[in-house]
Amino acid sequence: MKYADEYIGRILCVLLGKSRSQQAGFPATAGNILFIKFWGMGSIILTAPAVEAVRQKFPQAKLHYLTFETNREVLEVLGIVDSIITIKLSNPFRFNIDTLKLIKKLRQINFDIVYDFEFFTYYSALINRLVKPKFSTGFDNRKNKRSRLFTHTVEFNNHIHTRDNFLNLVKGLYISPSEAEGLPKGMWETERGSLHNSLVTEFLLGYQINNSFKKHENVTSPYIVINPNASKMAYERRLPAAYFVKLIDELNAAGKYKLVLTGSHEEINYVSAIYQKLKSKEHVLDLAGKLNVNELFSLIAGSECLITNDSGPLHIASILNKPVIAFFGPESPVRYGPLSPKQLVFYRALECSPCMSVSNSKTVNCIYNEPKCVTGFDINEIVIKISEFIKKL
Repeated sequence: MKYADEYIGRILCVLLGKSRSQQAGFPATAGNILFIKFWGMGSIILTAPAVEAVRQKFPQAKLHYLTFETNREVLEVLGIVDSIITIKLSNPFRFNIDTLKLIKKLRQINFDIVYDFEFFTYYSALINRLVKPKFSTGFDNRKNKRSRLFTHTVEFNNHIHTRDNFLNLVKGLYISPSEAEGLPKGMWETERGSLHNSLVTEFLLGYQINNSFKKHENVTSPYIVINPNASKMAYERRLPAAYFVKLIDELNAAGKYKLVLTGSHEEINYVSAIYQKLKSKEHVLDLAGKLNVNELFSLIAGSECLITNDSGPLHIASILNKPVIAFFGPESPVRYGPLSPKQLVFYRALECSPCMSVSNSKTVNCIYNEPKCVTGFDINEIVIKISEFIKKL
């Protein structure tokens, strides 16, 4: 899909004609507003403050969000928009037909504003152009021609957090510099941004997490969530499995917290292999492949801390203000690091890092036989630092 977007998308962009003139000023009112973000659960979560900022500016507008069907759950949990519009990933022929039907559906809504949160993809920019909104804005890296498809563009800043880039995108269209300080800076500002304790308790009782450890313990026994995975977008982001085995064994031996392993359905075998190699499984529970997105939010909300690679659950913990311990390799924590008040980030910052960025379609370009940015960590040092961090929770 990356190659199709780069080459076919570029041609379609040229065929659509001359560049749209960049408009001055901002829309005063809006009835329907569309946000577009297809890739990355974590990135979708990071759009939440920007969406909330738009809601504050246009409280009467109906907010729509266009994404892949696989991301519907995370948007339902976030509850930041009024309507979720999705398209399914399928074979190329079916996908193209569905895209044409989607554009027809979107044009019937008559959008006043479209915010394209995708970084540099042509696909989202082309949808924006064909929907024909009155105003539209997207990122421009000055290396491709997608800027011609918007009425406004904002340059993506590689040196700030992605959340702040999303905020800059919406600021660039509707708000003057003097108003900028009023924008929400937190991850989840409204009353929708909380999970009630009753929901967390209900979830824990449903899975009988504590009963899986020791029957005499109650449901409030403290636990730590561990995510040893990274999505297939870039498996190179994963800390070696052997490192997680060592870390889990050390934490388990300390005996202060119960440990819960998570992962998607595709990651069941990978997590299971780690679980099977543990010295003791008495206080460890493997829930990989058993949770939907809402349950994963609930699990992390009730935890003492999340330990994770650079991946989606990191941003779930951030939006819930939970302590985060994170490992970064090909990508930079400057752009995607945790935003939780309490955090511990491991990043080697090699001369070749980061090799994965939005500018190269989030593709790892490792110059070594293995990603030394993650395989080169000292696991003994990691264990010591994590133990010290956890003692202060």
